[in-house]
Amino acid sequence: METQILDLAPVNLRDLGGLPVDGGTTRAGVLLRSDDVSVMPAAFARQMIDDGVTSVIDLRSPEEALLTGRGPLTVPGVNYHHLALTASVAAPEDISEDLMSAATTPAQVGAWYANLLETQARQLALGATLVAMSDGATVFHCAAGKDRTGVFAAVVLSALGATPETISADYAVTATRLPQLFPRLRAIMGGLMPERVLDEEAVQGMGAMMGAHAESMEAMQQLLISRHGSVLEPVRQAGLSEATIERLRERLVVARA
Repeated sequence: METQILDLAPVNLRDLGGLPVDGGTTRAGVLLRSDDVSVMPAAFARQMIDDGVTSVIDLRSPEEALLTGRGPLTVPGVNYHHLALTASVAAPEDISEDLMSAATTPAQVGAWYANLLETQARQLALGATLVAMSDGATVFHCAAGKDRTGVFAAVVLSALGATPETISADYAVTATRLPQLFPRLRAIMGGLMPERVLDEEAVQGMGAMMGAHAESMEAMQQLLISRHGSVLEPVRQAGLSEATIERLRERLVVARA
């Protein structure tokens, strides 16, 4: 029987350019979000570097980063920053069994995202500052490029003045990548994640935590606005300065003609 070789190139890698924000659109080729980049083929990594990537922001837990390392993007000229947003991948202490059940709703997922943003605001502020200060393109990633990556994307896009609808729509793009993501995660994560999280049939019977529903990101934003007045306020309080936000806008926003 012929052995099928799985292509480990990222399947949820996308440029955040072209999104509508306050005063214009996001600039292409400067900020990319992705699923795990640590095991990508060397040729794929070389192409990303040729395309201008000079910084990697790794949002994975320490155990995930230890499992597969930094990957082929870790070469001279590319800076690597590990900003863990969760303590582990298999069962973070703040994810309950209810969140992983078939009954999980987008509102519950959004509440977990809001809590993640509030508790990890300092890490998120540092990540946004790294994007602002980078000379080249930055790629940020977790395992699937969905939850932790989605929260970080929401922070940066909020700083640029994107509407809640734009942020939620960007998050929901991941839903189209899920069929390709689960085989890739199984190959990368092995025994690090519970079998039920990596089994495609089981995932079909699980709730919103295993999907990428726009409503989940909408719920996160609504909660944060009700608690703090804006999505960005906890990150501002944790150290994201107005000067850094202005630098982000200079780097990432193409003004309307």
